[in-house]
Order: sequence, then structure tokens, then C-alpha cells
Amino acid sequence: MVNESRDASRVRRAITDVYDEEHRTFLVHFPLWFIVALGISGVMVLGVTGFLGKPQSHALYDAMFGQSWLLYLWLCVLVLTLEVAVLRDLTVRRYRIVAVTMTLIAMIIVLITFFYGIPFGELLNSLLDQLFHLRVAVEQLVSSPWFYALLNFGVLGVYALDSGRRWLRRARGLPPSRRVDIGLGEAIDKKKLPGMQQLVAGDLLAGALLAVVLAVIFRPDIIATFWRLTNSAVFINGCTVSWPLGACAPPGLKLSDPPTLTFIDTILALIALPTGLLVLALAGAISGLGALGGVAREPGNSRPIAADGQQQSSTQAISEQVSKTLLDTLLAALNRGGGSGSSTAAEVASESLLLPLRNVLWPPLIFLGVEAVAQVSTHVQTYFHSVKSLADEAALLAFVVPWALVASISIVLALALLVFHGRVAENTFRFLGLVAFIALLTGWIYSLALWSFNQLLLLLRASTRHPFDPPAWNTVLSLGALLIFGTLYFARRMRRSPT
Repeated sequence: MVNESRDASRVRRAITDVYDEEHRTFLVHFPLWFIVALGISGVMVLGVTGFLGKPQSHALYDAMFGQSWLLYLWLCVLVLTLEVAVLRDLTVRRYRIVAVTMTLIAMIIVLITFFYGIPFGELLNSLLDQLFHLRVAVEQLVSSPWFYALLNFGVLGVYALDSGRRWLRRARGLPPSRRVDIGLGEAIDKKKLPGMQQLVAGDLLAGALLAVVLAVIFRPDIIATFWRLTNSAVFINGCTVSWPLGACAPPGLKLSDPPTLTFIDTILALIALPTGLLVLALAGAISGLGALGGVAREPGNSRPIAADGQQQSSTQAISEQVSKTLLDTLLAALNRGGGSGSSTAAEVASESLLLPLRNVLWPPLIFLGVEAVAQVSTHVQTYFHSVKSLADEAALLAFVVPWALVASISIVLALALLVFHGRVAENTFRFLGLVAFIALLTGWIYSLALWSFNQLLLLLRASTRHPFDPPAWNTVLSLGALLIFGTLYFARRMRRSPT
């Protein structure tokens, strides 16, 4: 579906790039039939979403499209298209399959929990019964304390196993984490790899941070808010997010009740944090002793660490080496990627907090992005069925724009974390910005086309509904943007033309 454009230049590009910043061209070519099909189907989906699904109507077609599931599915196709475009190269095929699979799972879960309740008529009662039982099963699952306990300790267990794997790799002289080669030729300087003490300290400190994050996430009010956003009837209290063994009396906040997951995660964080700091302190002490040769080293490293030759005093050498080691250890504690030594402090800090948690963060980001897509589709349908007043327009912009940003940012960050390279996010955001700009300049045409079609149906008395009449105020914004940028373009062209 997506083919990468070839360029003979010697400029290095990542295999995940979708936009060439130097030549200002797209690096992916979508087939013409796909773009045409996507555009036509989008207009049809908007038409169905606008004309059908009218509130308080007892018609079968309104009941069928009472919720914006059709627009939701079309927007999800755009999400899948973006994922395939970014991860189109064969060398990252495994990541593409994982990302698409997780997105499809999220689409199904959100479709069941968010859009359930659409009656499709008597002919599909059996399907509705199956969906109802599936929804009940899902709600029972996410209402069980075992679900959250397994999720919480599963995340911590994955992190612990990943840390153990990293320690084994480093003990064998390999980089702690295997990085994805996206074609930029980034070499790893083995001399800059963190030592075992630095690695252990970093993993313990990052583990403490993970436990703190989980302690916040698994609060009853946070979980309940999440399920409310999905329009689900799941009921959450303190017992739901507590240790599943033992008798718990709702709301599960008494001392006699089993401990909450928040309490357990807080205890784990307070165990990992001082342990990591102690390892860090020992690394600094060993470095200070090693500055004057007071620590027996391996044969290849038997000499003391240099401190600007012989011109410094012993105290100066120790203080310099301890300070340097503590700084390097803190950076290594953050830089779990074990990357090259040319990374800046900001890059190191970002890698330090994200790499150990990437397998924990990117799946929820996919779910958040799909949930945001559902919110966008719902607010768009609500606007179509409104009277198109300025208040309705303001409500549309106030809800749709933030949720659209959440969807875009979540999906792109999930892909960047999956491959774990900032280039993915930077380049993809540029691509999305240009696509959004194209949509801004041409959106008024689609709006007027739908308005014309609405007028045709009214004249033919085929419908009495006005989902696209009058044209939305954002049509004016789109047309105004085209006029402004078009005027600037012709002004620059006239200045460049010979007099």
C-alpha cells in the first residue's frame, strides 16, 4: 500500500522517515486508488453520520447510526495508515505487526465499551446478544481486583525481567539494550557503556519511578475516571484496586482491608529508591578510592585514574573523580539505552526515563489514541445534529481539536517508543503538520460540497434534515486560510518575477 520513494542523494535518511526536510518532499507514495477511495469513503461516512442517527428518532436507520461508530472506524483506518507508512520498511516489519495488532485490539475494545448500545434491528438480534454478553464479560473482567493486580504486577514483572536481561548483556560486554537500526549509521562507543554499578543504580532508580507512576495510576479515582471516559458502567472502589486475596469491605479504605495497589507500589518505590541511591553512593566511593589507586582493578585497568597528570593534589584528584563519577553515574542511570557518548544531557535524560518503560508506555498510548479518536467522532456527530450556532461551533473546536491532538500525539509517541528513536516522532510530526495544512486549505471545498448535496436533497424533498446547512463556520476559517496563504504566495511570486 505504501512505497518508499527513492532518492539518489547521499543524505542519510531514517527508514521510518515519511518526510524529507531537505528537499521538502514526502518519502511515501500512496497509490492513487487508495487516496481516491479514502477521500470518497470519508465524504460518504460524513454524509451518513450527518444525515442519519438523529436523536429522539425511532426510525431503524437512525437507531443503527445513533452513535458515530462508522466515523470512528474510518478515522481508525487513518491511524492504521500512518502506522504502516512509518513502519513500512521490511527491517521493522516485526514492529509494524505489533503496532497494527495492538491498534486493532484497542479498536475492538473501544468499539465494545464506548459505542455499544446501537440497536441494529431485529435481523441482528443474535449479534446484539453476542455483543451484550461480550460487553458484560469485559465489564466483569475489568471490575475484578485480579485484573488490576495482574496488570500492576505484570508491568513490574516485565520491568524486572528486562532489567535482569540488561544486566546479563552488560556482563557479557554488550550494550545493555538492543537498539533498532533505523538507517542513520549511529555507532555505539563501547568505551562509553555504563558499568555494572551505574547500570544497577539506574535500573533501581527508574524502577522506583515506575512504581510511583503505577501508584498514581491505580488510584480508585483515576481508574474510575478512565472508565467514565469510555462510557462504561464499570464500578470502581478501593477494593477493586487492592490486593485480591483477603476479605475487603467496600470502599476498601480501612486498615483491616487488604492493602491497596497504590500502597504496595509506594512501598516498592521506597525500597528501590534508597537501594539505588546506596549503589550510586558506593560507585562514587569506589571511584574516589580508584583515583589514587586504592581499589584493585582488572589487569587491563590496574593503573589509577588520571586526574590531569601530576599537577593536582590528592584531594583535588579525589573530588574531581568523585564528582565526575557521580555525574556520569546519574547520566548512565538515566541513559538506559547505553547509546553513544555524544548524547547531550537532554537526550540522555529523555532516554533514561523512557527506554526502561517503553514496553510499559507504548501500548497504553495506543489505547489512549484510539479512545481520543472515539471522542473526536462523537463530538463531530453531535455538531452535525446541532443547530450550527456559534456556541455549537465553539464547542466543536473546544472538544475536537484537543482530542485530535491527543490522538495524534499518542499514536506518534507510541511508534517512537516502540522503535525508540526521537527521529520517528520529529519526522512524523512534520508529516502530520503538512497533511493537516493540506486539510485546512481544502476543507472548505468538502464543506461546500456536502452543503450542496444537502440542498439537493431538500429541493427533491428526499430529506428534511440540515446536517450541513448552513455551512459550518470552520468553512470560513478554511477558506480564509487559503486566501491568506494564496495571497502570500502570489505576492512572493510577483516580487521574484522580472520587471
